[in-house]
Amino acid sequence: MREASLALLRGDVASSTLDNKEFWTIKGKRGWSFHEGNDHESTTTEQEDDFECSNTQDNNGRNTSDALIDDYCGFTPCKGAQDGPTDEDGWQYFPDFKEQSLLYPNRKRGLLDFVRRRKMRRIAMFRPDHFLPRDVYNKCDFCDSKAVQVLAEAMLDALSLASLFAYGPANPEKVTDAQVIPLKSKLIDTLHIGINWHEWKRDSKIDIDDVKERLCTFAEKCVGKPGPIMHLLNPDMDQNIQAIQPLRKKAITKYFTDEERESLARLLIKDIDRDAYQLHCENETCASSLHASSNHGNKEDELISCQFQFVPCPNYKCTVQISKKYAKEHDDECGYKVLPCPSGCGMEVARNNMHVHVTTRCSLRQAECPLSLVGCTAIVQAADVTKHLNQHADTHFMLLSTRMMEYQQLFKQFDTKIKMLEEKNAKLERELARTTALLSTKNESNAISNDLKKVTKRLNALEGSCRTEFKKVEYDRRSHKK
Repeated sequence: MREASLALLRGDVASSTLDNKEFWTIKGKRGWSFHEGNDHESTTTEQEDDFECSNTQDNNGRNTSDALIDDYCGFTPCKGAQDGPTDEDGWQYFPDFKEQSLLYPNRKRGLLDFVRRRKMRRIAMFRPDHFLPRDVYNKCDFCDSKAVQVLAEAMLDALSLASLFAYGPANPEKVTDAQVIPLKSKLIDTLHIGINWHEWKRDSKIDIDDVKERLCTFAEKCVGKPGPIMHLLNPDMDQNIQAIQPLRKKAITKYFTDEERESLARLLIKDIDRDAYQLHCENETCASSLHASSNHGNKEDELISCQFQFVPCPNYKCTVQISKKYAKEHDDECGYKVLPCPSGCGMEVARNNMHVHVTTRCSLRQAECPLSLVGCTAIVQAADVTKHLNQHADTHFMLLSTRMMEYQQLFKQFDTKIKMLEEKNAKLERELARTTALLSTKNESNAISNDLKKVTKRLNALEGSCRTEFKKVEYDRRSHKK
């Protein structure tokens, strides 16, 4: 049970048949039922938890939980402090629909507030009876942890890849419920929970592989691979999708949580493994008895043995929960298991950090002398480095003296080279200054030459105009004489 607004629950898919077998999906619910949220959330939680494993009926022959659903179906507004400032009915007020405006809601409506909105919430409760008969899903909830993890991870991979095929690789960390939930609904249909079991099949692991194969091809069959036009626009699309799929998976988990995927995986295993009991427990009360014993501290009930019981890893910081049958196998490879140092230094280190300890921190590791750079070739245990320095102080002093004399020779050579370079640099600077002066003189000459050309051009123009004027005056003079 958890708060949800999953449109998956609103999918209008009627009960269908596949291979002439009933598909346990009730129209409009798809494995979930809604409860109206209220202030007594803990009470609601207990009622819903009771319903998930209850077989009781009321006087009219209905399950008491079904009656509870009919009485409390619907949304309630969110009015808590965590939902921001709201009025008594959960409304928030804004000037307009701009993104910046929606970031700062008002508790009361102002003169300039023309938009209001409120968040509605209802409680979703998982309904296994929508998928499987009661005598099947009521079996112990302990299933093979490896199979559960493999199926849950395959579901997440399939849904993330389908979303990338459908909406492209742009903004892999941004995905909306409107994009994910329709694909999620189709994915759950692809699992075929309720019709995977066959009486003539006795190897459940083969059926699990069949489901994994369907999930691997889900994206291609449901959405289709990007066509040649998309590949023409983005030749590296396949590589980009593989690179960004982890980011999309992280975003998808908001709408397809680990708890939901594992619940579906357990139902799928119960469906496939109905009579073989290779991957799940055949008892009906095993899980509930263990849960009750842990709550009431009954030591006798805690002795109940179930090979599929989920047990936490006892190693510090390890958060893995695994079936009891795999506990030893996991313990043999758990990176958080504390082991004694193989070199025998007496330290106990986590398996993940053992290599670092053995190579850099262990007191019994083989270490070079700190003066190896000046010629000491001794290799001793790290704990004996100080002893080695004290015992070979004279030898180290001679090595240091020899190296210092070599450095003095190098310093002299460097001084000579530095002086030569300084002289060469000074010569180059003088040559540069002379060349700059020549270029400056040449530039000045060019400027004077250009000025002379301009003056000459102007003189020629004036001379031409004077000649014209003289000719005009001479013409007028001759005219007056006549």
